[in-house]
Amino acid sequence: MLFWILCLAVPLVVKAEFILTIFIFGFILGVLAISFNVIFGYAGQLSMFNAAAFGISAYATFLSMERLHVSFWGGLVIALVLVAILSVIIGAICFKFQLKAFYFALVTMAFAELARLVIMNWGSLTKGTLGILVLQKPTLGFGDMAIKIDSTLGWYYFSLAALFLSALVCRGIVKSWIGRAFEAIRLNEDLAQTLGIDIFRYKLLAFTIANLLAGVAGALFAFYTGYIEPSYLSTTQSLDVIAMVLIGGAGTVLGPVFGAFILTGLPHVIELSAEIRSIAFGTILILTILLLPRGVGGSLKMLTIPWWKRLRERRAAGRAA
Repeated sequence: MLFWILCLAVPLVVKAEFILTIFIFGFILGVLAISFNVIFGYAGQLSMFNAAAFGISAYATFLSMERLHVSFWGGLVIALVLVAILSVIIGAICFKFQLKAFYFALVTMAFAELARLVIMNWGSLTKGTLGILVLQKPTLGFGDMAIKIDSTLGWYYFSLAALFLSALVCRGIVKSWIGRAFEAIRLNEDLAQTLGIDIFRYKLLAFTIANLLAGVAGALFAFYTGYIEPSYLSTTQSLDVIAMVLIGGAGTVLGPVFGAFILTGLPHVIELSAEIRSIAFGTILILTILLLPRGVGGSLKMLTIPWWKRLRERRAAGRAA
């Protein structure tokens, strides 16, 4: 709760649009990180299709508005339906053949690369490598009462609301029987199946939910930056999201958001060349994995647990081992 209160109060203290812009990117990429955390942090499946869902939704939202003359929200709904259909098809193929770990990651990466190549070479629709200039902006309200979101402050609260709703959805899933099924699959898939959990159904559900949240992030990112290009679907984008979740803390609701803020804000706080920046990011990721295996969010969560409870948990884990 404190995190959300502080985020709401930031524009009251910070007036610089440059800093607010960093927050906006952090919020939008935070939604993307939360999406990956659903399939990876909770269900334990290393999907490389999140970036593809991110990019496909961005293109589909804009093209729906341009070709079908619908609003941003109508275009977003069409884009999410498309992402859901693709997720069900790809997920069904992967999980029907019981692909796990490296093989699942490899096949989803192949589908993501296929989607990127289709978009890059379908020049008549997507303009290929030239990308698409997005001039439209989302609106809130109807008719003459509609308010266009085109200011930095408007985008700040709009993206913050999207992040809050995404975190709320994620928390709701975690606290429900669906989340318990995801956790059982992550901990021991064979044991979960013997307990009567439908592995195929829940893996497919996690994959679809994750891609839908990534689709929301993609549409917001495209309409905020005003530009869409095939690199949205690249493997580099997927690796960035994985880094956000690992640094922030997989399996926590707000951990991936912290990771998104770290990787979004550092390039602006520390001015480095591209090469040095890559080395710095790699070093941060390695040190985080070695020193904070639970990530930033997981470590902060552990600090809120009294020391005697942590000691009791360690003793219980030692006796179990």
